[in-house]
Amino acid sequence: MSAFHAASAADGADILQLFRDTPQRGRVVLNFEREPDYFRGGSVICQEPEVHIARSTEGKLLMLYGIGSRLMYVNGVARKVRYAHDLRIAEHARGGRLILRMSKHVGSFIAPDDLVQTVILSENTSSMTSVASGRAGLPTYYPNGDIETSLLFRVPRGKRSSLTFRPATLADLPAMQKFHDQHAPQRQFYPCYQFSGIIDGNPYFSGLQVADYWLALDNEKIVGMAALWDQKSFKQTRVISYPAGLSWLRFFWNFWTSLVGGLHLPPAGGMIRYLMLHSVLIRDEDPQVLRELLAEMSHSAARKSAAISAGFFLDDPLRAAVQGCRRQTMRSHHFLIGYHGDPRDGLDGRPGYIELARL
Repeated sequence: MSAFHAASAADGADILQLFRDTPQRGRVVLNFEREPDYFRGGSVICQEPEVHIARSTEGKLLMLYGIGSRLMYVNGVARKVRYAHDLRIAEHARGGRLILRMSKHVGSFIAPDDLVQTVILSENTSSMTSVASGRAGLPTYYPNGDIETSLLFRVPRGKRSSLTFRPATLADLPAMQKFHDQHAPQRQFYPCYQFSGIIDGNPYFSGLQVADYWLALDNEKIVGMAALWDQKSFKQTRVISYPAGLSWLRFFWNFWTSLVGGLHLPPAGGMIRYLMLHSVLIRDEDPQVLRELLAEMSHSAARKSAAISAGFFLDDPLRAAVQGCRRQTMRSHHFLIGYHGDPRDGLDGRPGYIELARL
């Protein structure tokens, strides 16, 4: 096997094929794809993408591993945080020493003061029993909270307040930036955003428009905001197969959900349609404000026949906004990877934030 080295555009076709060949196993077999250009999606995940690959001596792509960085708030201060992501190993190459070699390679350039975070699906048993297993030669994965991801449908408005809700416009950008700068530092691992990048063509905001943001206003003053980001042009979730029998039930399920709301199940080989909840900031962490905002946003999503994908740490006060909604959920684990000790020791206890759109 050749040594690990940085991936380039010349590796693009092989990387896409590796993604197609490594679905997420479960009752429903899913594949998380990055068609038609892996590197476009990579520039959304990290501001400074860094992807490493390994090939066989015959040139076959065996493994891919992302370890890029993005600017985030840690203890209220902006700093670079690495994100370990997109681990893919060709099926015929599993069970050997690739994981250990990759770990040694990454450890050679991780500095003592680097923060490295990652998220692993609860159902991803292969990752939980390999990289997060605590085996000798691997860094320690320190648990840093569990995440609940919800696919939301037709969020009811419930109790109405005196707030008004509307899509953002270009004229709102200065106020949105001010609101972000005031409230984002209060969350641990909230990304540092410069919203001017939306209109400047910054690849970190690829496909996102100002009008995708929704504002909650109190006498024209922003008290909450969030965006719905359609990422299907560079990031897809494809259903590979259903359990025996469910493929027939799919037609009845889709008829029922068209009446009451729910996830539309595509045929095997089709893609799940959803919009990513992004840039969530609510004054005073008031879940009622977010609930009303989501109600408005869900009507917009429904017109596109899409669900809303929203994620919160289990102890996030804003998670209460999605309780009681029609939704389907899954759990993930958030880790801080320790190459030089326990990174959690330096955190001051601020509530965590997870940006699903950048996982």
